[in-house]
Order: sequence, then C-alpha cells, then structure tokens
Amino acid sequence: MFMPPENRSHWSHTLWHTKSMRNIDLAYNTCVRSLKIEFGLIQSVCSIGMSGVSTIRYSALVSRKTGVVKSPGQEFAVLLKFAPLPPPVQTNDSPWLKAINQWHVGFCDWKYTPLRRGFDTFYGFYCGSGDYYNHTCNDNSGHADFDWRDQERVAKEVKGTYSTNLVTNRAVEIIVDQSGKENPIFLYLPYQNVHDPDEAPDEYFELYPEVGHHDTRYTLASVSAMDHSIGMVVDALKTAGIYENTIIIFSSDNGGTSHVLDSNTPLKGHKGSVWEGGTRGAAFIHSPLLENTPRSYNGLLHITDWYNTLLAAAGATELPQNDGYNQWDALRTGTATPPRQDFIYNIDETQDPLTGAIRA
Repeated sequence: MFMPPENRSHWSHTLWHTKSMRNIDLAYNTCVRSLKIEFGLIQSVCSIGMSGVSTIRYSALVSRKTGVVKSPGQEFAVLLKFAPLPPPVQTNDSPWLKAINQWHVGFCDWKYTPLRRGFDTFYGFYCGSGDYYNHTCNDNSGHADFDWRDQERVAKEVKGTYSTNLVTNRAVEIIVDQSGKENPIFLYLPYQNVHDPDEAPDEYFELYPEVGHHDTRYTLASVSAMDHSIGMVVDALKTAGIYENTIIIFSSDNGGTSHVLDSNTPLKGHKGSVWEGGTRGAAFIHSPLLENTPRSYNGLLHITDWYNTLLAAAGATELPQNDGYNQWDALRTGTATPPRQDFIYNIDETQDPLTGAIRA
C-alpha cells in the first residue's frame, strides 16, 4: 500500500518531528513502531514528483520539470510507454490495482487516465487539488469544475462529504473485501491532506486552540484527520487478516509551503525549491515483514526507488534498468548497506536562469 499525502507535507508538522501534534492514537501508533526514513528524497512540486514515481526516471530527464497539472486543457501526461507505479506480478488475472483519491499526472486524453493505464479501480479526482467538500477544481484561469469519479463516472453524490472520509471508507471496503483471498492487491492511496484549501472538520480544528495562526492551525488539523483515517485503514488490514503480509509506505510528494509557520524547520527552503525544505519528504514504512523495528533509515532513498524496491519485496529476481535502486534488503534488515549514493534533485532549463541541483 502506497500513501503519498498530497502536497505541502511539512517536515516539522509530522507526528514524529513535533510535540505539538495531537495524535488520534491510530496512525501515530503505527508510525512509532515503523521504519522512519530520514532521507526520503522527492521532487519540489507534486506533478513532477508523481511523474518520477510512474516513470522510474528522474523527472528532469523524461517528463515535466516544473509546475502542476490543474486542467484537462494542459497537454501533459506521463508517456504511455511507462507503466504506472505498481510492479507487475502474477495475479491469475484477478483485479488487483486499486487507485483511490487523486491522479495528478495528466488527463488531457482518456488514454492517460487511471483505468486506461492499468488500474482496475479508481475513486477520486484527476486534478492536483480541490475543495474537500464540494470537490471542485480551479484551472489556471480560475474556472471551477466538479472533479470526482467513481471509476470513470462523474460521482456528484459525494458533494458535501469530506474527501478524506470518502477515500478512507472506500479503502476500508476494498481491504475488507480481500479477506480470505490469496491474490495480492496494490492499493495506491494518495491522501489530499494537507493541500490547500484550508479545510478540516471542526473536531480536528478544535484540537489546537493554542495555535493562533490560521493556516498553521488548519494544517495541524488536516494532519490529525489523516492520522485518524490511516489508523482506520490499518485496523481494516488487521480485521481482514492480511496485515501480517502487508507493506505500508507513507511518503510526502513535496515539501511544505512557506505560509505555514515553521513548516520545514530545520530544513532550508520550501515547496518549489530544490533546497531540502522542498525535496526532503516525511516518510516511513510499516510492515511486520521488517526486522528490528522501530528504527531509522539514514540511507538516501529517492522517489524513483520505490518501483524496484517493491518488485524485490514481491519476490522478483530480475529488475528493470532505470534510475531507481532496489532498497529492499537495506530497508528490511537494517544491516545491509544502503545502495544509493547520489541523485538528481532537478534540472530545469525552462527557468531563466537555469535551476537545478545534484547530490553526489
């Protein structure tokens, strides 16, 4: 199960980097018993980050280098020659690829949408952000359109329901349906939290009466709402009897924005920059398959590494040639040497002057 929470995932406002968070005692308990990734490297904005996951290539070399996808009028999508994130495994033709919540890597033509890219299930929105309750998305001109699909059907019945609750309930349904089945599933669950607009149910907002800064308070409330929801998903895995053989990956897709107080402290920079405040993400892995947890992983792990790592975790003996590394042995045991020593943050020649950075 892969959970990249959407955008603005602030380094200092995570459950394990601050004492100001009010955990709901669900996802928090999962996190503290996990493998925390201290150097999870991502991209500076969301669309290029998720493009890197999908292509298993540095986005600077093969896909979008800046900006985000907001409307079908934007002629951008991950090329069809690249498979979506889930590694190919033998499933006896049973539907197994489940995508819930947001797509965000291009939908200028139907052929680029989730069900045409290999997923069996899609429930959510195609844009990069939207209203949590009305589910409308503003394009670059400011025009708002309703954006929520159940498979490919426009699902207007969801209006008025908080998006985090919608996707959590659907995820729980899918997981419980797996009870007693032998075939694996890959659940892609990128939560909308903590992207703008600043919306969260009152019960979470009221957890932080001492926080006077509006944007910061809503960000903390949004994290707590996501915490509660992830805990419900983990409980569903246990109820379905598949928890013991599940790998849960939680990784932000870019750094936090500058309008939330202390959003990335002590990291320099913010979303949109190549400094670590924009490109070093909050991440952890939770699984009974991991050894010697809880612990921290201090090796470099880039967003392009997840594909090969998941292939190895699933038992593959031959891995494709790409920009990603297989990190499974190092992650699983804590004793193997981390394989990655360098990576490309980004190279964007569309900017004047050119922007970019590498780590070596």
